[in-house]
Amino acid sequence: MRLIYSKLRFHTLVLCALLLCATPYAGVSAATTSSQNVTFTDVAGEYYHFLALDNKGNVWGWGNNISGQLGEDNISYHTVPVRIKGFENVKLIDAGYDHSTVVKQDGTVWVWSANQGDSQPRQVKGISEVIDIADSAYYTLVLRKDGTVWGWGRNDVGQLGNGQNGDDEALPVQVQLLSDVTAISASFNESLAVTSDGNVWRWGAVFKCSGNTCKKEIVNSPVLFEGLSNVKSLSDGIALLQDGSVVKWGINYQGSIGTGTMEYSYFPDPIPMSSLTDIVQVSKTRAVTKDGKVWSWGPNSYGQVGDGTTEPRPRPIKLSKIDNVADITSGEEVTVALTRDGKLYEWGNNNNGQISNESAKVMAPTPVPMTRQIVTYVLPIPWHPNDWTYAWTYLDDKGSVVKDNQIYYRVKPFSEGLAAVHRASNNLWTFITVNGEPAFSVNYRVVKDFHQGRAAVKDQDGWQFINTKGEFISQDRYLNVGNFANGLAPVLDGKKWGYINLSGKMAIAPQFSSAQSFANGLAAVKTNGKWGFIDMKGKVVIKTVYTAVGSFTGQAAAVNQNGKWGYINKTGAWMIKPEYEDAKAFSNTPLAPIKIKGKWGYINLEGKLLISPQYEDATPFQEGLASVKKNGLWAIINSNGKMLTSFEFVEVQPYNNKFAWVVTKTDNGYIDSTGKWYYKDKIVKLP
Repeated sequence: MRLIYSKLRFHTLVLCALLLCATPYAGVSAATTSSQNVTFTDVAGEYYHFLALDNKGNVWGWGNNISGQLGEDNISYHTVPVRIKGFENVKLIDAGYDHSTVVKQDGTVWVWSANQGDSQPRQVKGISEVIDIADSAYYTLVLRKDGTVWGWGRNDVGQLGNGQNGDDEALPVQVQLLSDVTAISASFNESLAVTSDGNVWRWGAVFKCSGNTCKKEIVNSPVLFEGLSNVKSLSDGIALLQDGSVVKWGINYQGSIGTGTMEYSYFPDPIPMSSLTDIVQVSKTRAVTKDGKVWSWGPNSYGQVGDGTTEPRPRPIKLSKIDNVADITSGEEVTVALTRDGKLYEWGNNNNGQISNESAKVMAPTPVPMTRQIVTYVLPIPWHPNDWTYAWTYLDDKGSVVKDNQIYYRVKPFSEGLAAVHRASNNLWTFITVNGEPAFSVNYRVVKDFHQGRAAVKDQDGWQFINTKGEFISQDRYLNVGNFANGLAPVLDGKKWGYINLSGKMAIAPQFSSAQSFANGLAAVKTNGKWGFIDMKGKVVIKTVYTAVGSFTGQAAAVNQNGKWGYINKTGAWMIKPEYEDAKAFSNTPLAPIKIKGKWGYINLEGKLLISPQYEDATPFQEGLASVKKNGLWAIINSNGKMLTSFEFVEVQPYNNKFAWVVTKTDNGYIDSTGKWYYKDKIVKLP
């Protein structure tokens, strides 16, 4: 086992609260989600989500999906491209901050965003014959075949160019005073258009400068961009001229102006970038040459320039690790390129798996993976994705964080190939597969793990059970429930407990004041203040005479009678007569913890004391190992009582699939069955 470290920040108290659900599980292999044999013809991106158009007119998306911009409303991120349903027969694509827009072959415009209130692509009414799109922050511009420009969405600073500002527009409105337009562009809140004479028009939040003072002014109708002519196409603060040269203007953040200066300032006048020639496409601080080379410059804290470093680049540099590029698009700290053979490459910030399941945090140009890695098991781990939230995710069988990048307040261990997760995005619970994908789209207030293909879930009306497809097994709701075992589950119906079967039908009528799940064909039930056991037909086979009981997790069950604990077999006969102050369960390892004179030790099934009472506390054996406590700290022992670790842990979770979650005073993570660290992380207290 290799030792794995990461940089996570967690307060000890937060950890202890969350560790109730942090145990490992060996899951099943998951199927891949997309095809390797796809040829792409176009790419678009904004912020942290990207779109690609294939040669069959299908649209694929990956990255951020918080607002449903990738065609689903039940997952926060996709780290590999997935086909967006409902976007077929497409000829144009573009990406806004929280939405995706396409133009189909018939010239109609369609948009996808969960914020629109439904889960289907929506056609934009009142617009047709569209030949270009420009998406931005919460608004969209389109160019029609007749050379006019139309827009809809946010218009607080006049970015729709209809002579007004303040009111958003749900339906397309025409940009005033513009005709014969050949190209359009939309930045965060400024819009631009190129006319057939090569001139550029601008509107929205436009910088106006006087001397060294610049400020934004609202311009709600197009005005001529002075000093900019012979333009072919535009991106955010950059223009490609007809002769293949490039000019740049705007805020110079970490060298983004590209002239060599690092001065943070606004440059209102377009500045020629003399080193760039024979350019055919531009995107923010990227440029593609006629022969398929990429020039890149500007901020580089996350490797978004693409040269493999994190140093700002105030002048354009030619990237050596990618060529044959046909198109390029820039998101937030991420760049994606399309090569002439229809393949996708990406680079930049992958610190938390924003764009790829590749493990590198800062990526040089790398092929966009089209399939998820097959995972055979995953382990819940805490992580700190940014400076404002604590969350949980999973560690895969290769020691890498599962790169779904969804933020979970809490997670449960995997059970039967599915795990319950508490999403930060909606403060609700749902289930995911071992690859981090949603198992189904339904969300719940509270959930329990899957057992026998059934999981208990709770909404405002009570508890129900679902199957692995997310379907309710019945419409009945209960005040409380237990887990399925031996084909039955305890349910609280009114004031009494009964048992339902896997179909949701009541198999044992409600009649008990309390009830536990079945184990080895018997279940503990309580009547008249005493506990006993029933069989799977509901017949009492061990009389209700005990003050407290455990379950038949092994060959015997611990029971309390007259203030002392002992063990009975499945016929109700004493295997070990009651003589202990306390007792816990047997397991597959035929040892059980018992308490004598305030100390815990272990006995076998004959009642022979094999590990002498010496511990402040002790747990049942799991996978041949148990945790014991001295002087307030825990250690791991084997069935011979041999110490595998020192007394160093403030918390230990039971072993499951050869791993146990442990917490020391300074570290937390997983240890293996030899007691050695498999995954280890420092606990850092918050200021």
